[in-house]
Amino acid sequence: MEKEDYVISEILVAAKSLFGQFGLKKTTIEDISLASGKGKSTLYNYFPGKNEIFEAVVKYEMQSVIRRLLETVDSSLPAKKKLKTFLTVQSTAMAELHSLYKVLFEDMIESRKMLMPLRLKYEETQIDMITRIILTGIDSGEFKQLAVAHIRKIALVIIIAFRGLHFPLSINPAEIRPTEYFDALIDMLVEGIGN
Repeated sequence: MEKEDYVISEILVAAKSLFGQFGLKKTTIEDISLASGKGKSTLYNYFPGKNEIFEAVVKYEMQSVIRRLLETVDSSLPAKKKLKTFLTVQSTAMAELHSLYKVLFEDMIESRKMLMPLRLKYEETQIDMITRIILTGIDSGEFKQLAVAHIRKIALVIIIAFRGLHFPLSINPAEIRPTEYFDALIDMLVEGIGN
């Protein structure tokens, strides 16, 4: 890791912790400077302001989740198992990022405008990965032949169905066993496209 990357990483780690504790509005550049052990001028050297630091934290976390999801997509697991593992990886990431989700809910309007382009890009990446899993299932004979247009629609439906689980899973994660819901969701979907 280059020195510049190391400095940015230290800033983002400190900022993630502060945003998780105090939220976007209450966290200041001074707080991030103190927590990261970097001067304010160093922070401004890499980021124009607090919102850009927050955006960088979310982007970094999203990229980390995408890397883990791609490992699932590229694995040799059967397609149905890949779908379940895909949802499990996302659920684990949600639990790990619970404090950031809390910030996003509390500062929803401001953060929503700022993060919408990232969210749309993330959703498109998820659709592409689910599409790859479905195509793998078709190639292996697990799933029936489908038109490409239908595959992308099914991928979107899976993403939307999982998004519907985000709220209850993030509000009270201790009372819900996500894998039970993922199994049921994938079983229902695969019965519709399976052989």
